[in-house]
Amino acid sequence: MTLITQSNADPKPTISEVREQVDSLYHQAEQATERYNAATDELTEVKRRIERAQASVERQQAAVDAVRAQIGAYAAATYRSGGIVDPTLQTLLAESPEDFLAQSSVMNAFAGQQAESLASAADVSRSYETARLMADEELTRQQAVEATLESEQATVEKLLADAQEILDQLEAEELQQLEEDREENAEIPDRGEDDETDEDEDTPTDPPPVSGRAGVVVEFGLAQVGEPYEWGGNGPGSWDCSGLTSAAWAEAGVSLPRSSGSQINVGTRVSKSQLEPGDLVFYYSPISHVGIYIGGGEIVHATHPGDVVSVDDVDLMPFAGATRPG
Repeated sequence: MTLITQSNADPKPTISEVREQVDSLYHQAEQATERYNAATDELTEVKRRIERAQASVERQQAAVDAVRAQIGAYAAATYRSGGIVDPTLQTLLAESPEDFLAQSSVMNAFAGQQAESLASAADVSRSYETARLMADEELTRQQAVEATLESEQATVEKLLADAQEILDQLEAEELQQLEEDREENAEIPDRGEDDETDEDEDTPTDPPPVSGRAGVVVEFGLAQVGEPYEWGGNGPGSWDCSGLTSAAWAEAGVSLPRSSGSQINVGTRVSKSQLEPGDLVFYYSPISHVGIYIGGGEIVHATHPGDVVSVDDVDLMPFAGATRPG
């Protein structure tokens, strides 16, 4: 990354230019954070599938042991009656399930003697191999997702370090100017044609009272105002955007995925003009930010690195959609 620095050849950048570069790095970091959160959801699901696959392997191995015991009993009876245990039967009684099942191709040699048992052994062979392959595939998938998590974490940390390096070059007065510049650029009085408001009606200065699940969600979100943004933050005490929304709706008894890109698929989609308190509002394309609508044209959200949970205009960022989870 090329840092904004003063040199003999280049004029010192303006505060607006510094803000644009820092905000761009923050936005990239938030996008990587949401990809990290999505991978976290995926890893959780992969681990569930691994548990199911390993349980299936254990069940199929028990079936293998049962079939081996049945064939072993036949071999023992043959030996006690003075007969000679066929070498193929000895092979079928190998120690490991893999060795035992690898001999399924020769089981037909005993079709006339133990047809039912050997047919069962062939079925067990197929079921065991299928279960084992599925378990192996899920373990491989787990390794891939864990690699993605590690990569996205490194990306976030690098972007945040780059942004901090730029900020470290500023004097205290310049940092104050930077915040003032950001606040000025965040003021968006016009909400566009999608909003259906009556100009004669008084605009409330406080969010309207809300009850039910939505009330729980709004109350939870507002209670976190002032707490710091932290990438990957699930609370308590620090949050990223989707961490705040998932915790708020969990308080109301609704489980949400961990990433904003997945949360938009939960519940009923609504337009901006249909927004009600508690609805989730999503931003950017691809989606990388989410906030909680609290009424009065405002959202509460975990803003971005270096900032805190705050209440802002619903049109602070490019609108991408909204949903009503419950």
